[in-house]
Amino acid sequence: MMLVLDTSVFVDAIIPKVAERHNKAFGLIRIASKHNLALYEPKVLMIELAGVLSRYKTREIVISHISRITGFINILDYSEIHDTAYDIALETGCRAIDALFIATALVTDSKLISNDKVQIANARRAGIDAYYLVEEYETVIEGIEGS
Repeated sequence: MMLVLDTSVFVDAIIPKVAERHNKAFGLIRIASKHNLALYEPKVLMIELAGVLSRYKTREIVISHISRITGFINILDYSEIHDTAYDIALETGCRAIDALFIATALVTDSKLISNDKVQIANARRAGIDAYYLVEEYETVIEGIEGS
C-alpha cells in the first residue's frame, strides 16, 4: 500500500492543538512507519510545513521536523505532477495546493489521507481513493493492518 499524506496530517501530528486530530494523525504516521509503507509527497510539502509550523515553533525546530519527515518520504518534483495537477484543477475546480497532492496520489497510485474535507471531496471527484482521517481513522488503519 502506498500513501500520500496531506500537510494537514503532518501538522496535526506535530502540533497537538486538537487532541483527537493529533492522536489520529500521530497514530497513522506511527502505524504507516511500522508497516514500512511507501509515502509519496509533492515537494511543496516542505514549503507548506515551513509556513504552518513557523507559526508555532522556532526556525531550528521547524527545519528539524522537515528534515526528519523528508528522510522517510518519497518526494515528487513539480515537473513530475504539473500536467496531472493542471488537469485535476480543471476537472474539480480545487485549490492549486490540493491539486498537487491529488496529482501525487494519482501519479503514484496511492491513497490520499487528509484532515481537509474539501480536499478529500475533490480527490474523490478526481477518482482518487481518499480518506478524511478525522472521521475515517478506523477504516484507514484497518486498510493498513489488513494489507
